Amino acid sequence: MLTIRHDVTSPRYRSPSGPVPCGSLVTFRAALGDDSAQIDSVRLFYAHGLREFHQSYQRMEEESCQDDSAWFKCQVQMDEEPGLFFYWFEVRLRDGRYRWGFPDQASQGTRAETLDGSPSFSLDGSSPIPGFQLTVHAGDFVTPDWMKGAVIYQIFPDRFSRGSRFDRARAQELMQRPERIWHSDWREEVDFKGKAPQGYQACDFFGGTLEGIVEQLPYLASMGVTVLYLNPVFEAQSNHRYDTGDYLTVDPLLGTNDDLIRLFKEAGGLGIQVILDGVFSHTGADSLYFNRYGRYPSAGAWQEMRDGIPSDFTSWYRFAGDSEIKRYREEGDCESATGEEPLLYECWWDFHCLPNVNEEDLSYRRFICGPDGVLAYWIRRGCAGFRLDVSDELPDSFLRLLRKRIKQERPDAFILGEVWEEPTAKISYGHHRDFLFGNTHDAVMGYTFRRQVLAFLQNKIKAEQVADAFENTLAVTPKEALYTQMNLLGSHDTSRIITELAGRPMPAGREEQARLSLTGEERKRGERMLILASLFQIAFPGAMAVYYGDELGMEGYDDPFNRRTYPWEAKGGPPESRLREQLASIMRLKSRTPVLKTGLFEIVSAREGAILLRRYKDGGLDAFGKPIAGPSQAWIAINRADGTAAFPAQTGIGPLGPESGAVYLDGERVFSF
Repeated sequence: MLTIRHDVTSPRYRSPSGPVPCGSLVTFRAALGDDSAQIDSVRLFYAHGLREFHQSYQRMEEESCQDDSAWFKCQVQMDEEPGLFFYWFEVRLRDGRYRWGFPDQASQGTRAETLDGSPSFSLDGSSPIPGFQLTVHAGDFVTPDWMKGAVIYQIFPDRFSRGSRFDRARAQELMQRPERIWHSDWREEVDFKGKAPQGYQACDFFGGTLEGIVEQLPYLASMGVTVLYLNPVFEAQSNHRYDTGDYLTVDPLLGTNDDLIRLFKEAGGLGIQVILDGVFSHTGADSLYFNRYGRYPSAGAWQEMRDGIPSDFTSWYRFAGDSEIKRYREEGDCESATGEEPLLYECWWDFHCLPNVNEEDLSYRRFICGPDGVLAYWIRRGCAGFRLDVSDELPDSFLRLLRKRIKQERPDAFILGEVWEEPTAKISYGHHRDFLFGNTHDAVMGYTFRRQVLAFLQNKIKAEQVADAFENTLAVTPKEALYTQMNLLGSHDTSRIITELAGRPMPAGREEQARLSLTGEERKRGERMLILASLFQIAFPGAMAVYYGDELGMEGYDDPFNRRTYPWEAKGGPPESRLREQLASIMRLKSRTPVLKTGLFEIVSAREGAILLRRYKDGGLDAFGKPIAGPSQAWIAINRADGTAAFPAQTGIGPLGPESGAVYLDGERVFSF
């Protein structure tokens, strides 16, 4: 049977082999084996575009015969607009039969499989296009050098540090709201019940402050941290502050605007950039803009729709049945126990405390993205960029406007998107999204990286599958985005990484989740797996991200147990542990070794439970063609198996014992466990 071979990772089959700038001339090859004498013609079919796609084809010419295969070639000039180019191969045989070459999903789409029939698919955005993917990005797409290979430390501000001058009386005064719960003891368990009748609302507070973060900057710098990512810091009702109350005011529990500016300045003095969480798809119902509970003195959208008092913000929100608005209840949840009309405004995922905004509204766009808007306000005061909450729920046009404003204010500011799926070919709201082509984000949170690393360390997949997944990421992600991707293991939206790696399956109820902790044996295994996971972070291109407390092996399932307080010792320092020492060593290696930041990357070997990864220079130059100092190459060897692993003899990397790893710089072992 005729076979069609194609491998997107090899320049022999596609040159250039990765993403390309607009207008690039790309060479495609396919090798046809076995019944190659029966070939009548070979064509490359393709679909290109982004918001909409156009399909066509090009005939391939026979180039040579070698290795018992006939090689066919064609060249295609990419469009001048950023977008996606999907392609596949059609072979017509002399007897009138056809064969097709489409990506083999078992190889994560990197290699071809030969089919007797072509899959059916649509170009209307309702489903993925099953061809090989070539990402075509803007020619001027660049991302900040300071984020390439950075070490990011993520902080949930209420739970990190109160600071030595914490004003307990002031904090308790700010608790005078019926929904709020105050923890006087920093070491108390987080609340997971709330207060009647509403129940859990994430409104318990421990009193972490911006000053507390400032005081711990030397500690963070000593671990090699180069970037701080803060969960929302602006005034809000909840402890997570994703229900923004005022975009231009720091939450009084955390401090003042001047405290945040001081954090920017003092962090910068230690070589640490600070990025903030930007929540622009919704606001809080308890906000200056919506003001459902009347806690702000001016009229919000709620006052206009209920009482007819004009507000500047009403057009930001989507209301229904305006003539019936006075039937709203001001108390309670989205459900009405009296038969009254339920809440008639559009909410984020049906949470009535989070009214959605209309990002197409011009006054809202000006407020966020205008020359004197929210983005400009904080960038001018020292913010180094924004992580965009649920950025896949923001319209592409809004994201493009946001990027334009941020880059005008500070060309090297960073824009990070919360996207949980592979971002370049993501479909949402009925079409492919404009995420990593140079028009919106710089990079995204590396949840796809996280899933592959966890699956491998949990023995769900083999090293060969990890290698294929990594190769696919390399093949579809523009280099500028790849090297600034936030390669995380844990976050405020996931279980703690050590619990994920070594704990039992998460119970359904919060009562049981609160009680569960790792056994001694689980803890030991979790620490070993966490170190191996961190070695993947320094090996793979992108920024290494550490969620606060993960360097200590903090435990916990999902929200709120992944948001417990940092366990400072009595003198204000972190508890000493072997795990913290090892992870801090890994973090410092990443931040202080140029080849681990911007060096080229390759997978040297991957077999069963062991993988060997390499970062290197080419003629003294890094992946961007720039000269860098320090070692010429780094080897990262990882063995998750319970037996000894050997690596190719020519590498000079000796065998690794069970569940262990090592890092070599120019042949010298600099880390092992």
